[in-house]
Amino acid sequence: MPNRQADDESFLREALPAFLSEAREQLDQLEQLLLELEASPDDREQLDALFRCAHTIKGSAGLFGLDEIVAFTHHVETFLDALREGTVRLAPAVNDVLLRCADQVRRLVAQVDDSPLPDGAPDDDRETLIAALAAMQPGAPAAERPRADGAASQPGTATDGTTAHHIALHFKIDTFRDGFDPLAILEYLATLGTLHAVQIDADRLPGFDVLHAEDCHLDLSLVLVGALDAAQVEAAFDLFREDCVVRVAAAGMGSQEALGRIAGMDESPRIGEILVAAGAIRRGELDAALDEQTRLARDNRAVPIGAVLQASAGVPQQVVDAAARTQRGRDGEDARTVRVPADRLDAVINLLGELVIAGAGTALLAQKTGVGELIESSHQLGRLIEEVRNGTLQLRMVPVGETFARFRRVVRDTAAELGKDVQLEIVGGETELDKSVVEHIADPLMHLVRNALDHGLEPPAEREAAGKPPQGRLVVSACHESGGILIRIVDDGRGVRRDRVLARAWERGLLEPGVTPPDDEILKLIFEPGFSTAEAVTNLSGRGVGMDVVRRNIEALRGTVTIRSEPGAGSAIEIRLPLTLAIIDGFMIGVGPSKFIFPLESVVEVIENRRTESAVDPRGCSVVELRGQVLPVVGLRALYGLDGPEPERSSIVVLKASGQHYGVRVDALLGQHQTVIKPLGRMFRSLRGMSGSSILGTGEVALIFDVAALGQLAAHPPHPLHAHPPVAGETRQAAPISLEGQPS
Repeated sequence: MPNRQADDESFLREALPAFLSEAREQLDQLEQLLLELEASPDDREQLDALFRCAHTIKGSAGLFGLDEIVAFTHHVETFLDALREGTVRLAPAVNDVLLRCADQVRRLVAQVDDSPLPDGAPDDDRETLIAALAAMQPGAPAAERPRADGAASQPGTATDGTTAHHIALHFKIDTFRDGFDPLAILEYLATLGTLHAVQIDADRLPGFDVLHAEDCHLDLSLVLVGALDAAQVEAAFDLFREDCVVRVAAAGMGSQEALGRIAGMDESPRIGEILVAAGAIRRGELDAALDEQTRLARDNRAVPIGAVLQASAGVPQQVVDAAARTQRGRDGEDARTVRVPADRLDAVINLLGELVIAGAGTALLAQKTGVGELIESSHQLGRLIEEVRNGTLQLRMVPVGETFARFRRVVRDTAAELGKDVQLEIVGGETELDKSVVEHIADPLMHLVRNALDHGLEPPAEREAAGKPPQGRLVVSACHESGGILIRIVDDGRGVRRDRVLARAWERGLLEPGVTPPDDEILKLIFEPGFSTAEAVTNLSGRGVGMDVVRRNIEALRGTVTIRSEPGAGSAIEIRLPLTLAIIDGFMIGVGPSKFIFPLESVVEVIENRRTESAVDPRGCSVVELRGQVLPVVGLRALYGLDGPEPERSSIVVLKASGQHYGVRVDALLGQHQTVIKPLGRMFRSLRGMSGSSILGTGEVALIFDVAALGQLAAHPPHPLHAHPPVAGETRQAAPISLEGQPS
């Protein structure tokens, strides 16, 4: 007994993280399905998926002995079953209760490993919710609490409407070694219904002289009677699929039900296995048909198993044809998913970055030797490293829509709290972004959505008075742009009231009283620490601790945030982020002895430049003419005070950022470069126009440009640092930059 207890504890420690991860995923899916069903409450496919989510959580929790989760989820599952059967219909009040039930289950799951509860998590309110679920089922009997003692009722106690399921379990030899206990399956099945005719296949048991204590030789057959279908029974074995072959067959199944199950199958076994799994035939009927097929083959009569089953088991032709189509359509598919801990993937990315740097150094050494075979070998190595890089980085890319989907619940609850009617529209959810960026951007986006709901969108009465539809519109979109990702949060609300922003800025001393800066500068004041235009402090706003944190978090990801607003028409907040924080394709250039890198996707073209071709516009910006258009140009030597004289002939790299083009004057073009992104050293963190650094194959440090910030410097040159006016021939410069010896 002590050994078994130790084994159980070991199993729980090893398998519990998988349960917690799956439970949270199922809860996220359940919540999204509830929100989608508000628009189509009679969608049977979504109702079935909703039921499966609750059932999977309950089943998995039962295997771990998490009785509180099982007991509460049982009531939710019973109510969802009534929903899909049409006894109860979805309505806003019903959805409110079910969403609160999902929150309660999430709370119970968090208590399993003492995880911190999210902000605004509800109190433990299970009894109230159970009563609410029962009250929403007029005339329905109170839900029976699930049996937790594992006892099996006697035959004949099944109520009307139950189904008998014939279950065959074939456990693999390593079941015990993998930490699974077959008895736990039987104990959980006893909570779903009544067990009958539990039998062991004694023929599989070896003799005592060759029996090994850690080998599993169990083959079980049993009958489960309960008010559940085969899919629900199958779900009870989700955690055991690797160690147990499960066959479920329901007695008396009709053709239409069998066809429906075959259509929804996600495996690709043989035709006979498909029919058994769908419940169209029993295992014994298949075995007998296979024996008959073998006998016919000895008589030189090749008869398909489907035809034999039609003759011997009475399987309809349409059911056999459906099984054949399923087999042909899914042969060879392998849609398995492997879960990899994020820290392991991060370690691989870090090692890959070092490999890229080492590969660049090898290529330089090969060039110095002048040996053709070595140069060709280094080029081949570089190509392979690039392919490995692209494949590895792709592993970290996830659709940003998964983050956007969380906003549906936020918009629904917040709009209800504020008395507003808001339609949320998500565009470009399939756009992929590095997982680490997605994790860091979720909270800033959540705050911006709440801010739009609170400050931007008006109540229905105010909108109607302004000639707008009573329902507000909030659009969250994402798309790729210039080698990065552009996220927009757009509302059709009242817009930013510049007079209130100015009044609050004067009041807090951010501006001199009476000074009115340009519109874009007024809007930037919203991101100042502690700034708020709210009249009163509420649960959502008024404390001034939001927008400055949003900007700081986005800039920490090498991103930018801007706001545009039209009074009475709404506001648009644009966030530009790099696709990844690890490795990018770069375009390296040189200015004097220094080297810099542009993200390759931002480079449009390169043109030749002569001193005589440049001009200065009335704002003091350097410009050149490009195909009849005036192109602002920033000179890195003057901007950053770089050493070395300017050459007679140089190049202008044309870049694109925020939909605008500008040029950067450079001395040398050094070509494409795989760039491992490193954080900036302390000296350069406040340097405008830079987003990171990289180590070259020679060991030198190259700074990586932030093309959006550099574009702003091109259009609006910074004020010179010198206090005195320049004398003839003097060029205003910032303090010179030296990259020698600076840490990456």
